[in-house]
Amino acid sequence: MLKTFTSAAALTALMAGGAMAQDDMMIDADASTMQMSMMDGQTTVTFPRIAARQDGYIVLHAVADGAPVVPESLGHAMIMAGENTDVMVTIPEALAAGTELMAMLHVESNGNGVYDFGPDMTDVDTPVMVNDAPVTAMFTVPEGMMMHSADDMKSPEVADPEVRSESDDADDPDYRDDNESAIETNDTETEGFIEESEDDSETDDDPKN
Repeated sequence: MLKTFTSAAALTALMAGGAMAQDDMMIDADASTMQMSMMDGQTTVTFPRIAARQDGYIVLHAVADGAPVVPESLGHAMIMAGENTDVMVTIPEALAAGTELMAMLHVESNGNGVYDFGPDMTDVDTPVMVNDAPVTAMFTVPEGMMMHSADDMKSPEVADPEVRSESDDADDPDYRDDNESAIETNDTETEGFIEESEDDSETDDDPKN
């Protein structure tokens, strides 16, 4: 089971409109279209639109005292130069309501297609800077976000195979319902049926004989 929030009421903590650096560099965090969901211990954030001048990453950072916690990150997804729609970032943990997050654009700088920016490497895949400031959007996990797991999804009850194979009629064990087809027995007279130990490959003309 999955719980998803898409309405403005559920995402009132999102920054309306997201961060707008320039028309070709932005993170759309519009509260009416942005989505957040939780399932099986993971939090998923979906951005309706992200625009970038070059290939890179949308990265989610934790927030402390109103500032992003870097170089650590919670999750990321690759984006391409131009307009990207419905970009989904998965965080491998269930976040509590009220948790502040900051989405930040990072550039793919070393051409390996892997997000390398982190505690041990801060000179590659760095934040995108516009007017000496990173392109960001801050938002908060809304109240009412509930955690669900696959165990919450009940499977339809299916009778035991032995029970399902039993006849509905105790007096007639071979009785079948109208919608049940008859079981056809093997017919050894059917053309193409191979008797035990019969091998078409062994003929009198076989050079092995």
